[in-house]
Amino acid sequence: MNKRIVWPPIIMMALLIPMTARAQIISVQGTGTVDIEAEFATLAASVMVDAQTAALAQSTADKKMAALLMAIGTLPRDEQSIDAGRLRIQPQYRWNSATNQQEFQGYQATRDLSFKLIDLSALGEALQTLSSAGASSVSPPLFGSSQIIAARKQALTIAFDHAKADALALAIAAGTALGAPETISTGNRPMPLLRAQTRGGVMAMEADGAPPRYEPGQLSISATVSVTFHTHDKSTP
Repeated sequence: MNKRIVWPPIIMMALLIPMTARAQIISVQGTGTVDIEAEFATLAASVMVDAQTAALAQSTADKKMAALLMAIGTLPRDEQSIDAGRLRIQPQYRWNSATNQQEFQGYQATRDLSFKLIDLSALGEALQTLSSAGASSVSPPLFGSSQIIAARKQALTIAFDHAKADALALAIAAGTALGAPETISTGNRPMPLLRAQTRGGVMAMEADGAPPRYEPGQLSISATVSVTFHTHDKSTP
């Protein structure tokens, strides 16, 4: 009976295992932040009307929205950004604890308005205009800049440099040499954050009755990257 001897594969595996054991990786994460000036603000407001019928609630809300649109006509705005096409009509009920039943109260109509203000020096005037013209609610301004994409790229570069610096420090501490990155990934793109400054906030109303000045801070654009680096023995080229 013939016997097959499989020594060569076993020997080959014995040679490969130490080589694989010496292969190591370092996984690190870095964060970068770039501050830029806000250039514009998106403003949003809404009008809400209660009425006994849906038709009356809608027509009254339409009139209030028309007043808002007329009021913002003198503001420095991007005409193409004006959005006043959203309407919601919902029945309103109230719980009657005596009868344990919902009682119909009428209808509520809501119309929303948003637009881009292209001159931030008019922010105080714009907010005051919305409230004075009959807005039921005014949302906080959403600041933006045309430089966000460029700032994001710069933040990614800073984040990678921070990650590589950490990986190099770890490699030195472990007595190994840092190799090329194996994988690079980024996290979800965060919304720009408004960083308050000492000059930020609402300025006091002028003595002549002018609207208050709103001075935004800077926009902080952040990026996070996760990087996996190869390491090798310092004697390995």
